[in-house]
Amino acid sequence: MPRQGSGSRAQGIARRRQNRNAIWRHNHRRPHTMIPILPRLAHPTAGRRRLALRALRTLIACSLLTVATSHVSAGTILQFQNSDGLQAEAEFTIINATTLEIRLKNTSTGVPAEFSAGADQILTSISWSFGGTTVITGGSVKTGPSSASLNFSISNVGANADVSGEYGFGNGGSTGLFDNFISGNSAGITPFGGANLDGPVSLNGPQAGLVANPLPIGLGGQGAIQDEWIATLTLSGDPLTDLNFLDDGATIEFGSDAAFITTHAPEPSTFILAAVACAGMIGLARRRRRFGAGFVRR
Repeated sequence: MPRQGSGSRAQGIARRRQNRNAIWRHNHRRPHTMIPILPRLAHPTAGRRRLALRALRTLIACSLLTVATSHVSAGTILQFQNSDGLQAEAEFTIINATTLEIRLKNTSTGVPAEFSAGADQILTSISWSFGGTTVITGGSVKTGPSSASLNFSISNVGANADVSGEYGFGNGGSTGLFDNFISGNSAGITPFGGANLDGPVSLNGPQAGLVANPLPIGLGGQGAIQDEWIATLTLSGDPLTDLNFLDDGATIEFGSDAAFITTHAPEPSTFILAAVACAGMIGLARRRRRFGAGFVRR
């Protein structure tokens, strides 16, 4: 014979079990939004997994936002080209607040029909405008890791060689150029100083400028550096904290006023759109895994 009150106790146990089941089903139901507001931790393993996924999404979003908002704060590559085949690539990198590194490469695949002289294909200058009080006060230039000189009249050099004696800098602009520039031409220039490798001691660009590999046309005996050089600039004035000045553009010069090409840094909106698209793809992939490829949540 059951003891008095045992039926009520059994009913209470059953009700508590039903309540627990109801709570578990509530916490593990499929959410109506793609990203839950709070992780559901009633089931320990599922809760930790959801929390980890949420943290991963946040990390990816923050990384993309960082790229979008600092698109010109680390290293920025600019592409220059025109319809005749003249091309170049420049990479700007901040070393510290008073040091800027620039890598310039001639990537030309052709030249304008009016370029009858081999010297016109030589990339001689690159310019930009810092703005504010930032100016170039000195620096050095060396050949790139795959570069070598051609037809230098005094001493030919190979990769990673100091060629500062063939270049100089300016802060007051020149014909067709922005305020701050590096050039092998002599107009408005202050020489970096260094060994004379080609021609007279004074700068005599286009001599010693950059040509592409392979050459679009013959050099005609002109001295040049094939491929690229890397310049390290010493600055003074306003500390250099980002490369946002490149939003205003940069200009390169071929020969001595033979051709100028101007380009700009990629717009921040380009990076932001890429970040939004990437985040959307991540969300869509997770949605498909959860509901199935052919399921549409209403």
